[in-house]
Amino acid sequence: MNALLRILSLPVHLLAKVPGLGPFVKVLSTTVGQKILMALTGLSLCGFLVAHLGGNLKLYAGEQSFNDYAHALHSLGPLLAAAEVGLFAMFALHIGLAISTAAMNRIARQKDYAVKETKQGVFILPNGGASNWMMLTGLLILVFLATHIMDMKLKANPGVDYSAAMNTEKIVANEYHAVKAVLSTPLNAAIYMVGLVALGIHLSHGVRSALQTLGINHKRWNLLLKLGGILFAWGIAIGFMSLVVWAMSYKG
Repeated sequence: MNALLRILSLPVHLLAKVPGLGPFVKVLSTTVGQKILMALTGLSLCGFLVAHLGGNLKLYAGEQSFNDYAHALHSLGPLLAAAEVGLFAMFALHIGLAISTAAMNRIARQKDYAVKETKQGVFILPNGGASNWMMLTGLLILVFLATHIMDMKLKANPGVDYSAAMNTEKIVANEYHAVKAVLSTPLNAAIYMVGLVALGIHLSHGVRSALQTLGINHKRWNLLLKLGGILFAWGIAIGFMSLVVWAMSYKG
């Protein structure tokens, strides 16, 4: 664990030495700075999920509509590639922060909170904390994400029959049929359902926690904010789940 944290912390140590960035990185290495950064990356990823779900719901509009949407995305070329790199970086940062804060919590528990660390350690962004169940659901989401990339981006899952999506040159060219092939494969459907339940649980706590970290917190509105976070979380999760159910049941 410590070796992993040392490796993950290298980019931050390097950035801290860049003129002009050092003070900024040091601020983000404090407890408050780390929590704010985690909240911002988490909410940004929520924005991506909304956009991603909106695009995927075009599956209900039929083959032509979804393929037009997929073609429009692919036609962005370098812009799409840049967006994917940025999205990956945001995921990596969010995960790195989770590992770092979990490790700091473990060390604090081992010390029985008798000693308060005042110096920056080898962690990505030291201090802070994350609950065990958030870490568990986060790991499940990570496995789900890796599966999703292999299935949809790389089209490389050996357990999926992509033949209906292939053109005459045996290249996957029909995104509508590719998505349907992935989601209608029983093992994949089960993996996606587990991953989406984990996503719903993760977001139901994460959204409210992020808003609270950013100061959106008032006794008059806390209950509504909490309910809003839960509705948002399960709205996203159930929206994606409905696509799995559709693929498994729709024969068109």
